[in-house]
Amino acid sequence: MADIQASPDKALTLAVERDQNMILLSLTPDSRTLKSGEVIGFAGIAPQVEAWPEGYRFELQFGVLESIDRAFDKTGQVIELTLSLLKKLLVGDVGLNNLSGPISIAKGAGTTADYGLVYFLGFLALISINLGIINLVPLPMLDGGHLLFFAIEAVIRRPVPEKVQEIGYRLGGVIIFSLMALAIFNDFTRL
Repeated sequence: MADIQASPDKALTLAVERDQNMILLSLTPDSRTLKSGEVIGFAGIAPQVEAWPEGYRFELQFGVLESIDRAFDKTGQVIELTLSLLKKLLVGDVGLNNLSGPISIAKGAGTTADYGLVYFLGFLALISINLGIINLVPLPMLDGGHLLFFAIEAVIRRPVPEKVQEIGYRLGGVIIFSLMALAIFNDFTRL
């Protein structure tokens, strides 16, 4: 248990109970600037989360047909969320610092594995669906780019010129590798 009191010099005094003894600690919060420009105090303290009482737990099971229906619904929700986040990334509502790479994926896999097999498999499904959606983005190096070239061929009734395809592949490669580098950079800054 902790009691927090502010003093005039912005330092905080924390009264922490440990083994039935009260310990007074001094804390000077750091500051963080929000996107809105507001400066807030930040101490890095989080409450301890207690396990759910047994009365609040329940087991959820579905039959085969209902499971398939629920799986399609959940996949549709994840696709909708992914497309929404891609749109927000493109228009700037979500910053590029939110991109994550393989280190964050590994951390997420480790965290979900700690919670159990169901959470871990759900995380793997989320990553798989996201990769599938990203693969359909119309950049020439991805499958979506190939589909774009096929659609253009269907409209103009002849193959896309090789020079145009080559420029598209190079441009697509620059974009993809830049995003990959940014995601890995973001991972390293979070370490």
